[in-house]
Amino acid sequence: MRLRNEKPVNDRTSSGREGIGIKTFGGLALTYQGSPVSIIWESQKARILFCYLLISYDQWLHRDKLIEMIWPGCDMVAGAKNFKTTLSRLRKSFSGARTVNPVLTLGEAIRLDFNLFQLDSSQFKYHAAHGIKMLARGEISAARKYLEAAQDIYVSEFLPEEPFDAVISVERAELEKLYGSVLFSLQKVYHLEGNHDAVEAISLLTPPVSASAS
Repeated sequence: MRLRNEKPVNDRTSSGREGIGIKTFGGLALTYQGSPVSIIWESQKARILFCYLLISYDQWLHRDKLIEMIWPGCDMVAGAKNFKTTLSRLRKSFSGARTVNPVLTLGEAIRLDFNLFQLDSSQFKYHAAHGIKMLARGEISAARKYLEAAQDIYVSEFLPEEPFDAVISVERAELEKLYGSVLFSLQKVYHLEGNHDAVEAISLLTPPVSASAS
């Protein structure tokens, strides 16, 4: 894991500590204290494993499920060997000047060490869910803050560099659908606040996917 020098801006994890920022909207990118982090992936499978763990984020996944996701139909003995190699390569990809262990294991379960990371898609889901909930409760001002924060985070589609991966495509579609709900909810908020210019502006941003998902 190598840092390129740029103006530092702190990234903080959910625990409030400085962490590694992970951007997935518009393409996978990592930062540390605002500086881009260059990851030299030991293999494409190691990168895919990391992306799958980003999707589950703070949830434990069983090794066998990940094997089936990465090598569908693979013999479990061969799959276990492949997984061990790929996991080792994933960890090695994060070695260098600032070595971190990006994953935790518990028996045959695995997940990201989310205390090390600040993930944009997780933040987006958090703000979107809270904004929609606040709107349903009639707490308009709070809803606007959460929904606008979610809108700001969703700058483009999820991991567009992996257009044909089935697992990533499902997550991408779910996030696009949630983004459509964020925009729809924001329209309602602005309408309730009498901000007609904002209502019109939001209507121009509504993605085509939201129409098919509604």
